[in-house]
Amino acid sequence: MHTSSCVSWLDWGIEAFQRARAEHQPILLALGTSWCRWSAAMVRETYDDPTVADLIHERFVPIWVDADRRPDINERYNLGAWPTTAFLTPDGHLLGGETYVTADRMSDLLQRVADTFAAKRHEITARAAQSVPARVASATTEPDVIIEEWLVDHMLNLFDSEHGGFGTGAKRVHAEAIQFAIDRSRQGDGALAPIAERTIEAIGWSDLHDPVDGGVYRYCAKRDWTEPSFEKVLDVNAAVLGLLVDGDDSRVQERAVDLLGYVGRTLIDQSDGGFFVSQYGDESYYGATTPEARRLLEPPRVDRSVYADGTARMAAAYVRAAQVFNDSSLLEFAVLSLERVVLDSYERGGGIAHQVGDSESVRGLLADQVRISSALLELYGATDRDVYLDMAQELMRYALRRLWDAEPGGGFFDRIVVPDDVGLLREPLKPFAPNCEAAQVLARLAQITEQPDLRQQAVSTLASQNNVARGYGVDAAPYVLALRELASV
Repeated sequence: MHTSSCVSWLDWGIEAFQRARAEHQPILLALGTSWCRWSAAMVRETYDDPTVADLIHERFVPIWVDADRRPDINERYNLGAWPTTAFLTPDGHLLGGETYVTADRMSDLLQRVADTFAAKRHEITARAAQSVPARVASATTEPDVIIEEWLVDHMLNLFDSEHGGFGTGAKRVHAEAIQFAIDRSRQGDGALAPIAERTIEAIGWSDLHDPVDGGVYRYCAKRDWTEPSFEKVLDVNAAVLGLLVDGDDSRVQERAVDLLGYVGRTLIDQSDGGFFVSQYGDESYYGATTPEARRLLEPPRVDRSVYADGTARMAAAYVRAAQVFNDSSLLEFAVLSLERVVLDSYERGGGIAHQVGDSESVRGLLADQVRISSALLELYGATDRDVYLDMAQELMRYALRRLWDAEPGGGFFDRIVVPDDVGLLREPLKPFAPNCEAAQVLARLAQITEQPDLRQQAVSTLASQNNVARGYGVDAAPYVLALRELASV
């Protein structure tokens, strides 16, 4: 991400927070991504405005965070979209904020926040510190076994039968919900079959799909899958590839081949293995909808960062694609990619680091351990090599040792709290989807290795999400997929 040349941004860390405390100033936390054109626009149009930059330097301690590089910070401070403009106390508690802010509005906002903080600093700091939500343990130790039928009803109620997808607003890929619909329809559930068929049709043959370069955009702003937001992110393309590869229709699988072509041309590190995280959402480039028009334009930049979780998800999709298309080169690249992540970033007793090739990368995030473990199990199934099974067990045992909540309710925290953590990083979270994915991986490990303690840990992990699962609506599907995995053990 290209940060502002006018603002002297600091890295997230103890030094920035010490400065804020010493100077009695609030923190301006800017959260952005390399692929988001609104993040780039805010740098160019807001932070490079001299008046805005002067106010920031005079009255705030400015911190810039790349949300892909630090998902743990993003999880705690994101205000619903990128860019996020968050104002914090010197201790890191959230005062408030907005998403995209114009230069004129930012000047007024900065002055109001700074003046209010200066006048009521002690009161504001005390009130903000009390606003951290308490952890609520699940009331039961067993998963919600009736949630599957609730999810079926919920999906049927929200299904957009005219356009595919769910709801009447913006459309995005709910991959786990569609996978659940596919699984149920293959078991004879005729009610969910139209959801899977119509939505996959929409994903692959709407404006979400790039007809020139291939691949899919992040989401569409309109109900009918038009007005795409043009960024292409690895995680979404991996999720879509998994759905398309699993399709029964040859036309769907042809679209999977198209997506593989885009990824192979644009998002892979051909020499070392691994998948790049994103391609910038350049509106002028993607607005050109013919090959001839695009050849006259510079392709959008690719963020060549390789992150463990995204590479794991795409590598797992490559393994499945290799089996479906009988293409050993896809399997070989999945092996190369996962072995690169493990060899480069694994540390005994420290788990997997988030960013490959970065010695300063945050280490031991739950999502990285779970995603890599899941992908290694896919490799084990395809190759029957014990080394992949052994490493998957090692990473999940590490997560159980270091990230498990020993208090009643159980479940995994998203990260390890370390002594130099600042702000809300000192308050561990129990993220919903990664815990559901962890339960699914533990159940698979229990079945393969015949270790009953792993199954019980899977049960406890899933039960830890009972209080929140239904609140996720159709995105409760990861819970149900894990529950179905447990039923097979």
